[in-house]
Order: sequence, then structure tokens, then C-alpha cells
Amino acid sequence: MSQPLEILENTVEKELQHSKAPLYEALCQYEESKRTSMHVPGHKDGRVFDEGGYGHFSNILKIDATESVGIDDLHHPTDFIADAQALAANAFGADHTFFLVGGSTIGNIGTALTLCSPGDQILVQRNMHKSVFHGLLLAGARPIYIAPAIEPTTKAAMVSDVYYIEEALKKNPHVKAVWVTNPNYYGMSQNISGLAETCHKAGVPLIVDEAHGAHFGHADEVPPSALAQGADVVVQSTHKMLTAMTMASMLHVRGNRVSRERLAQVLGMIQSTSPSYPLLASLDLARRYLVEKGRKQLTETVARLEKRRIRLATELQSLNIWEGSQEVQYRDPLKWIISCKNETVTGYQLLDMFYEEGATAEISDPRNIVFLFSINEKEEDIDRVVKAVQSIDAKLKETPGQKQEQKDIVMFAEEGSVYKPHVSLQDAFHKPRHKVSLEKAVGSLCGETVLPYPPGIPLLTPGEEITKSHVATIRQLHEMGAYFQSPSDDTMQTLYVIK
Repeated sequence: MSQPLEILENTVEKELQHSKAPLYEALCQYEESKRTSMHVPGHKDGRVFDEGGYGHFSNILKIDATESVGIDDLHHPTDFIADAQALAANAFGADHTFFLVGGSTIGNIGTALTLCSPGDQILVQRNMHKSVFHGLLLAGARPIYIAPAIEPTTKAAMVSDVYYIEEALKKNPHVKAVWVTNPNYYGMSQNISGLAETCHKAGVPLIVDEAHGAHFGHADEVPPSALAQGADVVVQSTHKMLTAMTMASMLHVRGNRVSRERLAQVLGMIQSTSPSYPLLASLDLARRYLVEKGRKQLTETVARLEKRRIRLATELQSLNIWEGSQEVQYRDPLKWIISCKNETVTGYQLLDMFYEEGATAEISDPRNIVFLFSINEKEEDIDRVVKAVQSIDAKLKETPGQKQEQKDIVMFAEEGSVYKPHVSLQDAFHKPRHKVSLEKAVGSLCGETVLPYPPGIPLLTPGEEITKSHVATIRQLHEMGAYFQSPSDDTMQTLYVIK
């Protein structure tokens, strides 16, 4: 559908204003006005605050405003927030962008509530973040799960081949949408343009959790964005790979397959009526930084990182840096996946070793750790990481361990497998439950979420049947030192099952 002339004219006008940060500038004007605050928040622009913390918070407190005159309202933006969101939409290639102050979690939950009514079916990649399942639970939807592909070296889950999703759509023509994660936590990304075309031919939108890909499409050296490949709704954690403050994210919409009006209504229900304006302003500034400097810096950073990564790959004797595989179409160069060549050390152990070396990794799993670089890394910043890698490599060479005999940890069914839980997420959440030992749980329906974290992908969701494979995986992960988020039993010896 063609855009109305006035929208195209506005888009051109917005392109000329990326040097502006309208929301941030409005907060600066608020600070400069020095009006006496007789409204919330209670710290009164910093007049009343803990003395010990004031030095760190003072500048932020002065712009920690609320929906007062002259600032705009996130839930009905007509001024500075509307302008900031329009500039973001233009920068990221969306028709409309919503600012989020609850992370991509809010974006995922809002999308689920927008798409699905109670009982609606939706085709969901099984290795989604927990917030997707929570959103579907709240919506009362009945997800149809499709098992992901597994990268053979790292064992990381990623989007399954479009063939499997196309077959699933043929067998389940009444689904409301297809929902995938791309890239995964490790920066592995697939070309999803064919998937978008498949979805649209089937008459359904493609939703992409692109939490770790906010920088995609902003330089030739990184993978293309989901929006550029035809996705209808894309959720991005602007704070993860770009420069916004923690919890500040964006939800982008293209086309008319998903109602923007309903999205706005839902987000108005689940986002705070007192959102953080410093967080919102950080989204405005992150967009400006990206357009004015970040894209050029991203190109330069990738060149520096690739030069060092390629050299390291030839030097390392005990460690390995993943260089890609034929199963993965795009590798994010801002992420280094590091593992032990002879599998004598787990990813969890590597995490601790690098922490002691002064380098904190983003994620660990049974095999790997992941280092996450920003869009602007100088040589000296990269040097510190390289030296830590070289130091650990040397230590492992001097004190080689014994290879740990263990089976591959199975998180998901065979790629493309499609299955429907016996009980919906919402019904399972509300049904009576009781605890049983892991052995006795086999064959029962799970009564809780079993969540190795990070990356926050549930091994089991409420209503799924517990298998021997699930039990074996729980034991393996626990023995290896994996962290489970909010389990009913920290020892992982028992589980809640539905009565």
C-alpha cells in the first residue's frame, strides 16, 4: 500500500532533522526553566535525595520529569515524544516506532496481547525468550511450537529452515502470525526475507524478536535488519547493542498487517503511567548518535575486530574463536564466541576464568562464552580483551585438563518438529499443581517454567510434557554449574507438575 503524500513529505523532513533530539532537548528546557516542582517525583528535581548518592544521580534527577506541561505523554504522544519516535522510525526503516521503557520484554508481551485473543493459535519458534511465552500466557493464546535449527559447533539454537515453517503453515492455516528470534544471543542470523514472503503469502505477519540486532542494517559489515527483510513487527533492545540506557528499547512496525492502534492501546495498558523520561530521552540520543556517528564507527569497529579475531584464531592453541559455519548465513562481528578446543573446560568455567582476568563475558553455556563489543571500540579497548584471551589460552596450555566425557545437552526436539502442548500456557498456569521428584515427573505436564539463564529460553514451559530427555538435561546443566532463574527448587531435584 502506497504512503499518503503528507507522510512521505514528513519522512523527508525528519531525515533533515537527525541532528535534533527533541525529547532530550525538551528535558533540558525543563531543567533550565528552574520552576518549583510541586508535582511528582518526590525527589523534586533532586532537592530531596540521599546525600551519599547525590553526586552520581544529581544530573539525572534534574531531568527526571513526568507528564508535566511542555514535555509530552508517552501514552498519547503529540509533541516531543511523537517527534522522537518519528525520527527513530525513519532511522530504522519503520513506518512507526514505539519507545519502550520496560525492555524488549514489554515489546514482546505487548505484541502477544495485540496479536492474540484467548484460544488463538500462533506459530512460535521454540527457542524464544521467556517474555514471549509470558505474553502468550497472558493473552490466553495456544502456541504451536516449531523446533529450531542447531549450529553444529556451538550447539546454539537459531531459526529453522523456511521449508519447515512453510510446511507448518500449510498444516496450521489458522495461526495469527509466525514469531521467530533472529539473531540469536550469539549473533547468528539467518536470511529471513524468504520467510517473510512465505508468511505474507499465507496471509499472516512475521514477528521478529531482534533484541540483539538493533545495529543490524546500519553498515554493510553487519547483517541486514529484519525490517529490511520484510518483517512486520520487530522488537529491539536498543540498550543491548546500541547506546540507550538499560531497559530502553524500541518496537518497530511496517505495513498494516498488525494494528498500530491496538499496539498503542496495549502498550498503554502494560507500560508504566509514570515512565522514566531519562530512559526515553536516551532512546532519542541513541538514535541521534547512531545516525550522526555510530554508522561510521560501526564500520571502523568491525574492521578492527575482524583483524584481531582472524589473527587470534591462528595463534590460539587451547581456545577457539568461532568463525562461522555454512549453516549460518550471517555472523555478527561484534560478538566473539570462545570455547575450549578439547572440551576440558566448560563455558561456565571459562566465564569465571575470564572474570578473574578482568574481562566479563556476556553469556556462558556448557561449551561457550560470548564477548559482546560496542559499535565504537578503540584499539586499546580491544587490546585488553585480546590480552585476556591470550592469557587464558596460555594458562590452559600449561595446565591441560582432562576431557569431560558427556553427551550433547539436548534442549529442543529435532529441527522443524512441530508440536502443540497438551494444555495452554494460561490454563497450565492456573491449574492446581504439586511437587514431585525429577524421576516421577516424567510423563507429567510441567507446572512451572524451567529456565536456564541466560539466555532466558525456557527448557520447559507450563503445560509441556516432561520427558526423560528434559530430566537428563536439567541434571546435566545443574551439575555443570548452570544458573536457573526462579526455580521452585534451587537444587533442581524436584519440579512442580500439574495435578
